[in-house]
Amino acid sequence: MMKLGTMWKVDSTVTAEGSSPVAEQILRNWEHDPGSVRFFRSSANFVYVFHKEGKRYFLRFADSSERSRETIEAEVDIVNWLAGAGISVATPLQSRNGRFVETTATPAGAFHAVVFAGLEGSQLDVEDLDDSRFREWGAALGRLHFALKAYPGSGRVARGAWRDHLDFARKYVPEDELAVRHELDQIASVMAVLPVNRDNYGLIHFDFELDNLYWRNDTIGILDFDDCSHYWYVADIAFALGDLFGAGVKLDEASVREFVRGYSSHQLLDDELLSRLPVFLRMADLIDYARLARALDLPNDQAYPEWLSALNRKLKGRMEAYKASLAL
Repeated sequence: MMKLGTMWKVDSTVTAEGSSPVAEQILRNWEHDPGSVRFFRSSANFVYVFHKEGKRYFLRFADSSERSRETIEAEVDIVNWLAGAGISVATPLQSRNGRFVETTATPAGAFHAVVFAGLEGSQLDVEDLDDSRFREWGAALGRLHFALKAYPGSGRVARGAWRDHLDFARKYVPEDELAVRHELDQIASVMAVLPVNRDNYGLIHFDFELDNLYWRNDTIGILDFDDCSHYWYVADIAFALGDLFGAGVKLDEASVREFVRGYSSHQLLDDELLSRLPVFLRMADLIDYARLARALDLPNDQAYPEWLSALNRKLKGRMEAYKASLAL
């Protein structure tokens, strides 16, 4: 989640039709059908959909204070390599200047941008999945991890790791939030002694949830490697299935068993680390809390549109719910 102040300075330029002079200025770097760019969403990045020769593409850009150009270029290198390795991914499109990443100075600030082709297929909800679909979902993640183990590029160096995420949490979780700081210390202690080797640790997607997948026949297309980072591979299983674990991790549930079965058909799985899924779920919640703490930067002495005020209240509510869960 970006800072709400950053979100507002761009989203306030969006017209009733969904266009934005900021997005239009940035998109001049790429070939596109004039007048086709429309707002899609704002969260960690600004995302707009547009067309080129009738085909759908997505413009994704971030304020330079939110993302570094180096990390985005690393992401692009990883995605292009995966495409070459036969993994179905949303591929980036070169700009008019032959670059995958463009930096544009606008009246709203400087933004790093990249364009991705739209994926074919359908997005599914958990309710749409039977055992075979859960198995396919797990298999897609297993194939991805197996491929990422062989990635030789320089992008590996520029992507962060779990220690960076803990450092981020230490920076943005207030000192007086004692329960959250205690949770942070506990998670750090557990993860510091987990075994690390080539078979159980490496680059992961980090957000392999259903909203980042497109299903088409026997192929699952993957998008949004924005948070790709170095972790234990089982962390990606926890992050992907997190919504299923609201009442606690249940490895004996049929859906989870089938996911793990599909995953294990392509990538080795350490049973001991699999039993550590709860700590990775706790890590995901902690990172989410820290990101929200950073995002809530709106001064209280100003008036905002209702959608922004409602979002501000919603995010504060999520933070309060997380703190309450630590007291249970």
